[in-house]
Amino acid sequence: MGGAGAGALTVMGALECANARSRFGYEICAASSPSRRVRMRQAFTLPDDFFARSWSICFIALATGMLCLFADLGRPDRIINLLVTPTPSAITVGSYALVCSLVCSGAFALLALFEIPRIPPLAIIALGVVSVASGIATMAYTGVLLQSMASILFWQTPLLPAVFVLSSLSCGIALVLFATSFVEARYAFVKPIVLLCRVDSAAIALEAVCLAGLLAWGVSGEGTRLAAESLIMGDMRWLFWAGLVVGGLAVPLALERFVTHGNYRTQLLWISAFLLAGGFVLRYCIVGTASYDVTQMPDLFFGLAPR
Repeated sequence: MGGAGAGALTVMGALECANARSRFGYEICAASSPSRRVRMRQAFTLPDDFFARSWSICFIALATGMLCLFADLGRPDRIINLLVTPTPSAITVGSYALVCSLVCSGAFALLALFEIPRIPPLAIIALGVVSVASGIATMAYTGVLLQSMASILFWQTPLLPAVFVLSSLSCGIALVLFATSFVEARYAFVKPIVLLCRVDSAAIALEAVCLAGLLAWGVSGEGTRLAAESLIMGDMRWLFWAGLVVGGLAVPLALERFVTHGNYRTQLLWISAFLLAGGFVLRYCIVGTASYDVTQMPDLFFGLAPR
């Protein structure tokens, strides 16, 4: 939920900057030619109802992720100690990024829900930039945290944070598309939807490449081979291939190529469902590989039993 909310925050922060002129009387590309400004407006202009619904869903996702972290800690006062007396670590950076993301999404949600028009334009741009930065940091947090755990060899690669960032971005776009399917507008804003789908298609393609690289890296190492093989041909193979590769990557990638003017709302719901389910399966599979890592099998790790 935190990764999906952070991905939505990143996307929505960029869209707020792109829609600054139509929403708050400011255009970020005012120095460009008139024809270019027209194309930019056609590509990015979105109704106010879109922002009200999308920001609310973004805030709820981030707040839910934070509540889950509180539940994991067992003692919520520990997060207060972490924020008050921080130490240089991935979990500290991630905690501050998550708090900043929640504040940014909450601020934009209030602006959209109460339709507050008199906001200094530069303040909107600045808040949008901070939202994008904190969203990217939050998206990367989980992957960086897992990579920093020296006890699991399969996680010791920069490809893991890359996979998590791309998956979070895709899940964030899924939340935005989900909110879009419930927006009632006097005109069909299909061009921005198609643009979001294209961005997500690129994220899915890059995620597939990084995932393939992660598996290839895992298979090539003695200490990581069992974990990689658990996904490719082991106990989690059906969940990995059917739930992630087919359901979470291939199906939404295909559906995004056929978004039509008349039926885009139903299509967006299906795309969102597959993307979010795939994002969950990815995290379940990656975390599940810890059980198959050679470091968790003392007999194999010390060469006391045949493989």
